[in-house]
Amino acid sequence: MANRNTDYSTIEPSHFYGSPEEKTKFNWFAFELASEIDRAVPDQLKRYLSTKGYTKKTFNKSCITLAVLLQGIVLKKLRNEIPDMEINYTEVERAFPRLNDATINKLLDCTAKAWENLLSVCVSCPSACVSNKDAYCAMFDDNTYD
Repeated sequence: MANRNTDYSTIEPSHFYGSPEEKTKFNWFAFELASEIDRAVPDQLKRYLSTKGYTKKTFNKSCITLAVLLQGIVLKKLRNEIPDMEINYTEVERAFPRLNDATINKLLDCTAKAWENLLSVCVSCPSACVSNKDAYCAMFDDNTYD
């Protein structure tokens, strides 16, 4: 996915598409997941991450990267390549490099919490972003999300 928006001061829908064809429900799901990961990481952990070089912008970029990496895991589950959807250490470490195991594990716990929070909303959402993953998502055109 090409990303033309290089301002990462906030996580925005525009980080998840580079062309109108990429304004899909699955990419909207990734936007929601990145935002949820940001909310799930407590301020104390964010302060610690800042001492390791993660500014607000680089932290947001890592949340975006992690959400996109997790899209790949979802696709594997949809293709029946894996038995269960699992959020694992590898994706978190790839999105948040240069951190020790304990910090990666904390971020893994936060990501799992974000995943659960998002899915608790998804079950009653009529958009069905994963089931209708390739469908156009008009929410990308709604300026209230910018």
